[in-house]
Amino acid sequence: MNFVPFDEIERKHMPVKRRVKDVVKLSLGAAVASLNHQCRFEQAIFIIAHMRCGSTALSNILCGRPEISGYGESHVTYTSRSSLGVLVVNQARRKEWRPQAPHLFDKILHSRYDAGADVAFFQSRAVFVAREPVETILSIRNLFARIGKGEYSTDAAAAAYYRERIVRLLSMWDRFPQQNRIGLTHRLLTTDPKGQLERISSFLNLSPPLENRYTSPRASTVGGGGDPLTSHRFSEVVANAEASTIRVKRELDIVADELGRLNSLYLAFEDKVTTSP
Repeated sequence: MNFVPFDEIERKHMPVKRRVKDVVKLSLGAAVASLNHQCRFEQAIFIIAHMRCGSTALSNILCGRPEISGYGESHVTYTSRSSLGVLVVNQARRKEWRPQAPHLFDKILHSRYDAGADVAFFQSRAVFVAREPVETILSIRNLFARIGKGEYSTDAAAAAYYRERIVRLLSMWDRFPQQNRIGLTHRLLTTDPKGQLERISSFLNLSPPLENRYTSPRASTVGGGGDPLTSHRFSEVVANAEASTIRVKRELDIVADELGRLNSLYLAFEDKVTTSP
């Protein structure tokens, strides 16, 4: 059975008021990008991942550095350099913009934000993250049930998001030059945070290296900026069992063949990020 991605449904039914707001924001972003030296893709840092993979904790660690300006997921659509101006506007509105920082940061968890990325986008540096499908889907279901939103109200809906996004990550990985990308899994991040942060520090040329500690900015816990369930409860990356928001472990209500496909996609991601130079 064919399914219509949630992102496509959302675009088709986007209120006119929001569309006008987006046009105004993009125009302002273009003006900011033309004046702001930060708005260059070769200086930008992105986490490219999916929901519920530990990206909020990693974002908080990165954004705790004075040379990085950001807070989490800003929901910017990257189609041109003007998009970086929109990113600055979003950061400034949330009082998280650092004018002197050489690097702008954003986290991208949905394909509507990076599907139309132009060639310049791939001059940035990207940190890819993914998590095993069963844990991810259970965590997505739990999140949206607890915050009272109707999205992803079935295992199949969450699985469809995961499948589409992992396929996108695999495609995006191949489009970045080898020197501009690094990847890790949720398991590696939670079992070896020090080692993974050292890898990322070397990749981003950060000295001293990143440390496993952070303070959660308010912007990372509200308005879709990050994890509203656990981010404020912790100040470091902790083992998966400690941070898990999954209340009940259970089997997924999806067909076995689909779960097999999801596992294969995850293993393909894991293979790419652990075997690439």
